[in-house]
This record gives sequence, C-alpha cells and structure tokens, in this order.
Amino acid sequence: MAVESGEWRVEGGLKILFILLIGGIGVQTIYAKKDTTAVIAKKETKKVAVKDTTIKAVEKEETVVKVDGVLEVGFDNQYRYIEYKQNKRTTYNRLGKAEVDISLRPVKKVRAEIGFEYNHKDSLFAIDKLYGQYNIANFSMARFGYMKKSFGLEEKAGLDERYFHKRSIINDSLEYFGFLGHDLTLQYRHELGKKLELRGGFSWTEDSLRYLQNYSVEYDDKKNNLLLAAIIRHYLPPGEDAIITYISSLSYKRTDKLFASEAELTYGTNPAIKVYENRQATIFGARLKENFFINTGLNTLQQVIPVAEAVIYSSDVKKDSTDFDTQFRTGLTLGFAKKSSFQWRNNYGIVYKIKEGKKELWRRRFDSEVVIVF
Repeated sequence: MAVESGEWRVEGGLKILFILLIGGIGVQTIYAKKDTTAVIAKKETKKVAVKDTTIKAVEKEETVVKVDGVLEVGFDNQYRYIEYKQNKRTTYNRLGKAEVDISLRPVKKVRAEIGFEYNHKDSLFAIDKLYGQYNIANFSMARFGYMKKSFGLEEKAGLDERYFHKRSIINDSLEYFGFLGHDLTLQYRHELGKKLELRGGFSWTEDSLRYLQNYSVEYDDKKNNLLLAAIIRHYLPPGEDAIITYISSLSYKRTDKLFASEAELTYGTNPAIKVYENRQATIFGARLKENFFINTGLNTLQQVIPVAEAVIYSSDVKKDSTDFDTQFRTGLTLGFAKKSSFQWRNNYGIVYKIKEGKKELWRRRFDSEVVIVF
C-alpha cells in the first residue's frame, strides 16, 4: 500500500508537472500572438498612414492651378528701309506686351492650357493658346486646340528665355510664309524614356485653304537639348491641285551654370515663289546664339546676362547668286530679385542685305525694356 501510494504520488506529480508545462506553453503562445498582432497592427497603421499621404498627394496633384506670365514695357528706336516705298525712315516706338498662361489640371490625366496676349500696338487682348491635353498613358498624351507648332528652339522658347524683344529674321519670315503661328491643332506626343519625345500633329488655318503636318523628335537631358522638326504645308487653291512645300529645322542647345549656347539650321522650300512664280525656291537659314550668366552675389542686382546672336538667311538660294540677309544682335540683361524675375533688357541689332556682293543696311534697332517674369 505504501508502494502504491508512492507510485501514485509520482504519477500525480508528473501529471501536475505536465499540465503546468502545457499551460506555460499556452500562455507563451497567447502572448506571442498578442505581440505578433501588435506588430501587424503597427504595420497596418503605417500602411494606412502611407496610403493617406498618397491619397493627399494625388488629390493635391489633381487640383493644380499654375499661373505664369511676362510683362514688357519699354521703347525702341529703329531705322528701316521700306522697299515698296523706296524710302528710309527712323521711328521711335513705345513697347508694351503681356503674356499670361494658366495651366489647369482638374483630374490626374487631364490638363488645360489657356494663354492670353496683350500688345500695346493692337490695344486688345488676344488668345495666344487654348487647348486641352489628355494623358493616354504615363508615356503618351494627346492635345487638341489652338497652339503653336513644335519647331526650333527659338520658336519653342518663351519670352522669358529669348532676351530679345523680336524673333530672328528666320522665324519672322517663316511665319510670314504661313509655316509658323498659332492654328487649330491635333497633336500626339510619345515619350521614349525620360529624355526622348516624339511629336506628330495636324493643323488647320482659319482660311481653310491650308493645312499643315508637323513632326518632331526632341532629346533633352537638361544640359543638352537636341530638336529635329519638320512642317509640311498643303495649300489648296480652289479648282487647282494642292501645292506642297515644307520647312525643316535642326537645333541644339547646351546649357550650363555659366553659359547657354544655341545653334539652329533651317532648310526648306518657299511657298510664295512656288505659288506665284511656279518654280522651286530653297529657303536656308543658320543662327548662333550665346548667353552668359554672371552671378554677382548681391541682394539687388543678382545677375548680369550678356547675349549675342548672328544669323544668315535666304528665302531663295540660287547657284549663280550670293543674295542673302545677315543679322547681328547683342544685348545686356540686368536681373534683379529672385531668379532674375525683374529684368532690364537693352539690345542693339542690325540687318544687312547682301545683293550681288553689295552690302546695304536694311534695319538698325535699339530697344530698352523692363521685363517682369512671374
């Protein structure tokens, strides 16, 4: 009986020890589950916080309204030879121009651009651009509305980047021939990576007698900007066959902290000579431009920007002729306030016409203006 009692006590002790071990493991498991649940909950809280931040960022991105603009006020003094009047004239003119661009993005994939322009000479506001853009994917977008063509770095640049009040004689002539300007346009853009973009578009003019095809490819890595573009012009005279002419441009810009160098070549056919003289005439132009950015370190006059440009242009290149125009411009821009948002630009330029080897002064111009970029 004593032995049995001892055996029972041993068995009972073992049972109690086994129960305590099982209980301890169960308690540890419960606490482990609690700890794991706490970690998971913490992670989920972080996910929710990140998600909320992302939602806020997206909401902020989808309600962007951006306003940019340029105001110009000044004067010019110019000497001009007026060919059709066969006389020379020196004039003094006041300059006043304003451009305001409004960019709206109501939802993530949709953007609208509205631009207004005021010219002192016209004394009225005009629509400079008005179009809508839809992002088909992260790498492609379509635009439709009233806009300018994708052609050359000078045409692409805004007034805040040109530093000259007027464009070069090349682009002025191309607009006169109906290649450039703002027209009703359907345009498609396709990005190949972050640096390369392809563009293609169709434009219709107000008189419905012309439509244009516009193609370009642009490489831009912030320091180097290479742009190849072409515009094909279709003229549809009533009762006659379409007259097709074209213009192309290859331009390159190198931008650094201290300077910006720009070169542009233009080549194509003259539509006016094609229509009125029924012969092929070649347009050729070349432009070189240099900007230098001198930072003064002062709180008031923060930047001094010298600029120089040389242009050669002919609207009718002939094998047996040396007729062409040359343009030389130089200027000095003083930049005040942050990022030179307040500028004082002073420029001097001359245009010479070379006919049969003889040089003739065609235009001389000096302009001074205050420019505000916002």
